[in-house]
Formats: sequence, structure tokens, C-alpha cells
Amino acid sequence: MKKTTFLSIALIILALSLPLPFLYMQKPSIVGYFNMVILFAIGTQGLNLLLGYAGQVSLGHAAFMAIGGYISAILVMSYNVNSLFAIVIATAFAGLCGLLVGFPSLRLSGFYLAIATMALGSATTDLIKRLSITGGDHGLRSISPLKILNFEFYSEFSKYYLFLFMMVTIFLLVKNLINSRSGRALRAIRDAELTAESVGINVAYYKLVAFVLSSMIAGLSGALYAHSVSYLHPNTFGLGFSIEFLAMAIVGGLGTIWGPLLGASFWVLLPRIIGPRLEYLSTVVFGIAVILSVMFLPYGLSEIIYRLEKKMKLR
Repeated sequence: MKKTTFLSIALIILALSLPLPFLYMQKPSIVGYFNMVILFAIGTQGLNLLLGYAGQVSLGHAAFMAIGGYISAILVMSYNVNSLFAIVIATAFAGLCGLLVGFPSLRLSGFYLAIATMALGSATTDLIKRLSITGGDHGLRSISPLKILNFEFYSEFSKYYLFLFMMVTIFLLVKNLINSRSGRALRAIRDAELTAESVGINVAYYKLVAFVLSSMIAGLSGALYAHSVSYLHPNTFGLGFSIEFLAMAIVGGLGTIWGPLLGASFWVLLPRIIGPRLEYLSTVVFGIAVILSVMFLPYGLSEIIYRLEKKMKLR
């Protein structure tokens, strides 16, 4: 058996058995942290696809997560739509919004694109606050949990396996995309846009594809988040949340498949490891980690894994 196959099997067993000790100890709150890691990893993967592989900066990524969460919650609460169909519709609607944002962004790049997407995020949260159907400043409360057929994902343990399945599915889809012709075109645009255009790559098309897919992944994360925490507030999805997504992507490793998961794990679990008394230090430690990643680890925490894997191959 190859080492890669053995490692994959070991990771699958670890992921499936991770919540079991906490089920035995009756500590569902810890599994809830794992669920937040998975949800943030899915959302960060969307930004990683846009920024890490396509080279398009976004400071409004949380807005698409808000769109997915609110659309799904409103469909379930106000129109009695099945939660599974509501999530599908919310994901598609977030992709449509990404398409609408992508068109005017085709003429922008770098700093100007970042400002434009930041304005999108601010406009989205402001609009949510002004609509009565979204609950305004009070937010939406008592959002029903996700229900598939007759099974309701109410406990943290049941949600864990559902979210894990969704995360693995998204990660595999992104990996297959990156290894395809479209993925090579996206990387070419990221590395040298003018050169890519000169060799016949339709830059505008692939930029729109990146925006739409990134928005859909973020919308899916937001919809799952809404039915997991059962409460949404517009302030949650402000500029700060978008910057947190960017920080998670950088620390985990831009342009890597597993970087979003590593960055989300570091962001969510670090305050719990430090403890409630020194929780304020977690932001400082995470900020230092971002600086060190930029200076010494271009691929973030993923680079440590790649280096260890390279040493194992040499041995």
C-alpha cells in the first residue's frame, strides 16, 4: 500500500472518530467548535479559490455568506421551504450575486478591487439592517435546524458528520477544478494576466467563473451556519469578518487545498487552547502568525506539512 493511500485512510478514520470521545464525555460544546472550524473552512475555501488561485482580492467575502444565510433562513421561516431546498436556492442566489459583482469588477484589480468588494460588504449589511423580513437590527432568531427527509440535524454530533461531508465534497470539487484546464487558466491569470490573455485565455470569463464559484461556496457556508447557530445578525458579517476570512486563508496557506482548514482550525481553536482568562491574547497571537506566514511561510501552515512530506519521501 502506498504511503499516500495509508495517510488518506488514517485521516479519514481520524476525522470520523474525532467527536466520539466527546460524545462519551457528554461535551457537545467542543464538537460545536469543530463544526465552526468546518463551516469557516468551507467559507475560506471560497476566498482561497478567488484569491489564492485566481488572484482576485476580495474584502467583502462575508457578504456572500450573509446572503446565503439570510436567504435560506427566510425561505424556511417565512415560506416553509424545506431546509435542504432552501440551502440549494441560497447557494445559487449567492452565485448570482457573485456574477453581478463580477461584471463591474472585471476592470478593477489590486487595491481598487479590494475597495470595491469592501463597499459591497458594507452595502449588504446596511441593506439587511433596513429590511423587515431580515429582522433588521434585531436579526433573525429561532432558525430551524437543517432537516433532510425526516431526519433533523439538531445535535452537534449529527451536524458534525453532515458538515464534514459537505466540506470534503467542496474540497474535492475545488481540487478537481484546480487540476483541470480551467484551474490552469486561473493560475495563469493570477501569475501573469497579460501573458495569459496573449496566449488566448479568456480572462474575463475565468474571472467571472472564479467570482461565481467563490460566492456559491461562501453562500453554502452561510446557509449551513444559519441552520447551525439558529441566529443571524447583520453585524456578524461586517468588514471584520471578511478580514478574518482573509487572515485564515493567509495563515493556512493561499493557493493550497488544505490551507483553509488549517487556518480555520487555528482561528477557532486558538482562543479555547489559550483559555478564557487570556482569550484576548489569541488575537495578538493570530496577528503575529499572519506576519510570520507572510515573511517566512508563503504557503502558511500548509508549507510545514509539505516540508515534512518532502522529508518523508527523501527518507
